[in-house]
Amino acid sequence: MVDDTNYDESEDSVVDDDEARAAENGAVNDAESSKNLSDIAEAESLTVTAKHKKRSALEDEIAAFLAKGGRITEVPPDEHAE
Repeated sequence: MVDDTNYDESEDSVVDDDEARAAENGAVNDAESSKNLSDIAEAESLTVTAKHKKRSALEDEIAAFLAKGGRITEVPPDEHAE
């Protein structure tokens, strides 16, 4: 069988900085996604002890919020903001 796919190799293959950043960020290039990526990177770099301390602090904050009369409303996964 003969592969008769004809690729145009003369095409400019230079990728500019914006395209490179978009590819690294999953084609989303806004401040919020950059913050999310840095949050993920931070979380992945934490030790088990550091994660335990953050989790404990979050549980304390939630308990204080609920003690003041705050409520947590669970939103179904298929819902989204409009």
